[in-house]
Parts: sequence; C-alpha cells; structure tokens
Amino acid sequence: MPTPDRPAFAGIDRLPALIAPFAAFGPDIAVAIEDADGRLIAGIASSRAARVSVPIGPESAPLGRVVVRGPGGAAGAPGVESAARVLAAALAALAEAEGVDAQAVEERTRIEAELALGRRLQRSFVPLVAPDVSGWALASHYEAAREVGGDFFDAFAPRDRRSELAIVMADVTGKGIAAALLMAFARPLIHAAIDHARRPAVALERTNRILVEERRAALFITALCCYVDTRSGSFVVANAGHEPPLIIRVGDIAPEEVVVAGPLLGAFPTIALDESHGVLEPGDTLVLYTDGVTDARAADGIRFGDERFRGVLGDAANAGATARELVDAVVGAVRAFIDDEPAADDLTIVVARRLPPRPRVRRLGARSASRR
Repeated sequence: MPTPDRPAFAGIDRLPALIAPFAAFGPDIAVAIEDADGRLIAGIASSRAARVSVPIGPESAPLGRVVVRGPGGAAGAPGVESAARVLAAALAALAEAEGVDAQAVEERTRIEAELALGRRLQRSFVPLVAPDVSGWALASHYEAAREVGGDFFDAFAPRDRRSELAIVMADVTGKGIAAALLMAFARPLIHAAIDHARRPAVALERTNRILVEERRAALFITALCCYVDTRSGSFVVANAGHEPPLIIRVGDIAPEEVVVAGPLLGAFPTIALDESHGVLEPGDTLVLYTDGVTDARAADGIRFGDERFRGVLGDAANAGATARELVDAVVGAVRAFIDDEPAADDLTIVVARRLPPRPRVRRLGARSASRR
C-alpha cells in the first residue's frame, strides 16, 4: 500500500485523455502508472522490459513512475518519452492537488474530532440524571444546535440547604465555540454564587459583577434562577433577561407565567434584580426553557412560538403526562414542526413537578390478644 507521503494518485485511471496519445505508437505499447515501490496503480501491466521510465515528481524522491513497455521499435519511437514526460508532469500536478486536499481533510478531521470532544465535555456539564428529590419529579432535555452550544442548566441542593432545590437555566447570546467557552466559564460561577447566596437575585447579581470584571468577549448571558423549598413547595425566582418560567396548575390547562424580569448578565457593572414568590401545590409543575423552543422555525420561516409551546404543555398536562412525558412532548412537537430544517438555536427545557401525596394504605394488623 502507498504510504501517506506517497499518494496513490486516486482516480488516475479516469484520465484516458492523458494516456490516449500512446495508442498512436502501436497496439503493443503498454503504459503503466506505478507507485514509488513499483506496484501498478493504473494502466496496463506487461511482462516486457521497460523501454521508457519517467519519474513522477522530483527525481530524488519520486512519488512513482510512468513506465512504457513494448517492442523496442515502438517503445523507442520518437515522441514516446515526450508523451511519458507530459503524463508524468500531469500526474505530479494531480498528486500535489491531492496532497492539498489530503491536508485539508486531515485538518477538518482534526477539528471535527476536537469539536466532538468538546461536545462530550460540554454535555458532562449538564445533569445527565435528574437529582433524586423526595416528593418531586424532574426531567430535562438539552440539545445544541451546533457541535457545541451556549445553553446550560443545573438542578442541585445548595450547600448547607438540603431541603432546598436550586434550578438555574441560562443562555449565552451567540452560538458556537465562543458561546460554549463563555458557558463553561459562567456555569461554575453561578453554581458557586448560589451556594453562598440565600436569595437567587443576589446569586445572579454576584455572577454579573464577576462576568463584567473578567469577561472580554462581546457576549452576554440571560439567566433564570429559582429556589424551591421541597417541603412546602414555596419558591422564589430571579430573572436576568431570560424567558419567564411557566407553571401548570392542577386542573388548569393553560400554563401561567411567573412575571419577573431584569437586565441580562454581563451588560452592566451592577444590576438590581427583582424576585417573584409563589407556591407549587401538589400536582403543580414548573417549566423552565430557553428560546430555542419558541424560536424554532419551519422551512417557511414561521416560529414555533409561545402559543404553540403552551398549547403542547397544556394538552400533555391535561392528558396526565409525567414530567418526563411533558419534556418529550415538547421536544417531539418542535422536531415535527421544523421537520428537516436545521435547528436555529440550542434547545433546553427543564420540568419540575411536585408529586401529589401517595394515598395511605391501611394495613390490617393481627388482632390483639384478648385479655384473660
């Protein structure tokens, strides 16, 4: 087999126009293209001794040879060697072009491998398995529009607050590698801020300060931070320019919006965020998402939109869907809507449902022994 630095002149057997001139020198002429080790690549093999042998490329390190065999008179006819040199020059040019293509393919392969590694690494940043919280069901979906993306989310119990569940969702303005790098920088900042802040607004305000001081890229972050008391169902939400969370109440098909807003992170040196308080009753569901859901577009440019999104949630909830089934219903609806169109943005959704209390099962015990 040819070595990597000695191309095999792929496709040279499809160059009859270059070999055709040799037919004029007689039917017994055999023209062969050999690699540097003398193995036939294209042309006609012959047992006759070589009459003309012209190197392909530099004589000191030829990539191969054009070999003409045949009867002495025919193979030695005027013009045979000239034709062989023309063919060798054409093959050398082809080999050089193939070398450039090979380098491009090699570079592209390397980049794709690095992006695949980055994708796997980034995927490890988001929870693959929802945390096990007694009395709650959590489900999520994350899908980057490109090899790597700028969405991220997390759900965890903050340090020293085990009865509390923190859910954070964020979206870097932009796509691709730059957004992914900022996401990788911001995610641990938000996590640490939540661990040290009793209020979600404070956690996001601290994150903003560090982003402004340390960040140099012209990218920003929208973020939503929610603290949930897993025992009582009470929650508090702070929003930094992100899509508002939705609540699906038991018996109410239409999801309601948690109204709270604020500036995105990284745009201003200091920000002051408001908070919204509420309670999730048993059976209620909290939905957090990024604009990759509502901004998904069909081939005709129509957006999936808020109304369609809320309709899917309401229909699924009315049918008694679990948290996992709600997520799957939304993802399935978005994919069906865009059909074969490439995703315009990263798609992320998190659903947290407070489970209804389990009915108590009355156990029949053995009758107590009668008194003597």
